[in-house]
Amino acid sequence: MLLGDIPSRNALFYPEKTAVIEGPTRYTFAQFNERVNRIANAIEAMGLVEGDRMAVLNHNCYQYLELYFAAAKSGTPLVPLNFRFSPHELAYVMNDSGARALFFGKDYAPSVEFLRKDAPAIEHFICINARLSGTENYDEIILGSHAGEPARSIDENDVVVLGYTGGTTGKPKGVMTTHRNLITSCYNTVVERELSSRDIFLNALPVFHAGGANSMFAFAFLGATNVFMSASSIETILQTVEAHRVTDFVLVPTQIMSLLENPNVGKYDLSSIKAIYYGTAPISVEPLKKLMRLMKCKFSQTYGMTETFVPISILKPEDHVVEGDPEAVRRLGSAGRAVMGVKVKIVDNSDREVETGQVGEIVVSGKNVMKGYWNLPELTREVLKDGWLHTGDMGKMDELGYLYVVDRKKDMIISGGENIYAKEVEDVLSSHPEVSHAVVIGVPDEKWGEAVKGLVIREKGSRVSEEELIDFCKSRLASYKKPRSIEFMEEFPKSTAGKVLKRELEQKYWKGREKKI
Repeated sequence: MLLGDIPSRNALFYPEKTAVIEGPTRYTFAQFNERVNRIANAIEAMGLVEGDRMAVLNHNCYQYLELYFAAAKSGTPLVPLNFRFSPHELAYVMNDSGARALFFGKDYAPSVEFLRKDAPAIEHFICINARLSGTENYDEIILGSHAGEPARSIDENDVVVLGYTGGTTGKPKGVMTTHRNLITSCYNTVVERELSSRDIFLNALPVFHAGGANSMFAFAFLGATNVFMSASSIETILQTVEAHRVTDFVLVPTQIMSLLENPNVGKYDLSSIKAIYYGTAPISVEPLKKLMRLMKCKFSQTYGMTETFVPISILKPEDHVVEGDPEAVRRLGSAGRAVMGVKVKIVDNSDREVETGQVGEIVVSGKNVMKGYWNLPELTREVLKDGWLHTGDMGKMDELGYLYVVDRKKDMIISGGENIYAKEVEDVLSSHPEVSHAVVIGVPDEKWGEAVKGLVIREKGSRVSEEELIDFCKSRLASYKKPRSIEFMEEFPKSTAGKVLKRELEQKYWKGREKKI
């Protein structure tokens, strides 16, 4: 099965059922598939051939799902752009991917003007929701295209999504997800979450992320309804749940904390909610328990990554035990068990499997594992060895196969559900003329899970302030990557080889915690 088969199948099986909702806009599956076909055929008319890339820059909208499916049907892999990226970061991804067409929302027109100069490979600029000078219009290309199924030869091992994630080298890297990878993840998610075609799913996470897109595709896969909203505040989520009788949605830990702090929860009719899923970042057990007491529905946690199009393991509703058997309660702090068709094991530095309960690197095998990194063959060989994806996460497994993620082998921080590589922030801090040396670490934060902290040695005689350095980073990086605090130091602890001992620097902030993540 290919990703593009999903809307075609739903149009056949459920032609009059609602496929997507956004505000007052609704399309049936028959209408939705016709729109997807028209866009796919328009992409071909633009001159894009199979294997060419197209990109999307916008917040959540029903057109995003149309474009994912149109890209799949036309054989032109979609590059979903992080709308929080700075123009410089967007230009890097566009140039690295070589995308020839950019679909964008009017709110991102200033970034698009920057890309006109700094991303010369873009031949087509298509505005999704407005008529702008010098751009093509989304609705017009739909009206001017034909509705028949595109006639292209596509294989399940072809790349369908080229999603960019942070990199240890300081630059985002493209993850090549194939049709087979994505469809496998749909199966896993549908089976493990026990989803139904009667469900109504609210896309509360950004769908440029694999974490948001995986759930969106899984519900579409079944013929369920996808609801979209441009804003993702807790108030908007609650309003949308009530208005459209939403049954399922995903929250990240920051949204969970906001929900717990919201005084208006009781004002909304939330009786339609069947299940809340959470993940993308670590969460403390206590806020989770509070949420379970507040919302009388099922809960399920997913652990995964872009390289597996997310699901590696799932903590099911029946595993959300808050009192009683101590062993069962302890497992609330786990990441659940491996989903069907995915193998997980814990290995040492020599890739030998460790004993039950011992900590090692989490490695994964399954048909959902990416094809590799775009134009990075050496890095691909480093992480894909003998059929196993090396996640860079450290964990342990108990005797029943419950996985506990305890640390990271790779130098990555997850703050508010976003992956941030320390090297990228360190490079920016170190480029400031008054900074002699900079180290970036993740420190515990009740709201964000982890917060980015910069440790800085100033140049001799410098009086540069914390605020100045944070603003300097903000001007060059997506805002979520900037340090939330800067601490000035005289020197860093180093090994005999002269390497900064980051673990030693982190230790005082994580002391007394069961897991450093």
